[in-house]
Amino acid sequence: MTGTDDSISRLSRGAGLLLLLLLTLAGCESDSAGPSLKRPSEPLPTPSANVSRLQAWKDANLIASRESGREALVGGGTSMNPVYGDNTMLVVQPIDYDQLKAGMTVVYVNDQGKRVAHQLIKKEARGWRAQGIDNDVEDYDYVTPDNLVGVVYASLVSEDPDAPAKSGDSGGK
Repeated sequence: MTGTDDSISRLSRGAGLLLLLLLTLAGCESDSAGPSLKRPSEPLPTPSANVSRLQAWKDANLIASRESGREALVGGGTSMNPVYGDNTMLVVQPIDYDQLKAGMTVVYVNDQGKRVAHQLIKKEARGWRAQGIDNDVEDYDYVTPDNLVGVVYASLVSEDPDAPAKSGDSGGK
C-alpha cells in the first residue's frame, strides 16, 4: 500500500465514523412541544378509579397478601388531601426504623391509639417529626421505633364514597 492509498483509507474511515456519529445524534433531538415538567399552577384532583369502595378494598387486600407483614387500611380524614382522603385504601409495608427518610409517608400509632398516615419531615433526637400534607403544623407525636407501623406501599382511591369498607383508621385531622 502506498502513502496515498493509506491516506485515502484513513480519510474513508474518518468520513465513515463521522457519518455514523451524525446518524446516531440525529435521533437525539428533543421536541420542544413535548410534555412539560413544570408544576401545575392549580392543584390536580386526587387520582381515582371507577371502582366501588368495596372493590378497592378487595384490591388493597390482594396486594397486601402478596408479601408477609403487609396490611391493608382504610384512609380517613383530610390531613393528607389531595393525595389521600376518605375513599383511599392504603397498603402498608413494614420497614426498619433506620431505613426511614424524610418525605416518606408512614403509618404510626399516635398517643390516642389511632393509626395516622403522615409524611416524615425531619429526624430529631426523640424521633421523626411527621405532618399531614394538608396540615399547617407538625404532628404533636413523634414517630419512633415503638409506634411505627410501616411505610405506605400502595394506595387505591375509589370514586364511590358510599360503598362500605372498614378496617383501620389512617386519617389524622
